[in-house]
Amino acid sequence: MADGILSERISRAPMIRAALYARVSTANNGQDPTMQTRELREYCERRGWNVVGEYVDVGFSGAKEKRPELDRLMVDGHRRRFDTVVVWKFDRFLLALFLAF
Repeated sequence: MADGILSERISRAPMIRAALYARVSTANNGQDPTMQTRELREYCERRGWNVVGEYVDVGFSGAKEKRPELDRLMVDGHRRRFDTVVVWKFDRFLLALFLAF
């Protein structure tokens, strides 16, 4: 009986809406964000999360304050279009946290 209650609670749990953020510094030297986004999608799929947006900056250094897709991610975050942001490596996103607050 306890198993039935637990599975019922899990099935009623709200679906997590995830936004993916990927960045590569340059489009040269074989850097390609596809590997990052593929792994992020797989990560979300394994957890049963729904990917509601992908934000990919190509050719923007992490030191730059303005990154078009990161800016769009921040706007969508303020609009509560997702519950969590998933990044391949934290340094892809780190500066954004300091700029946002």
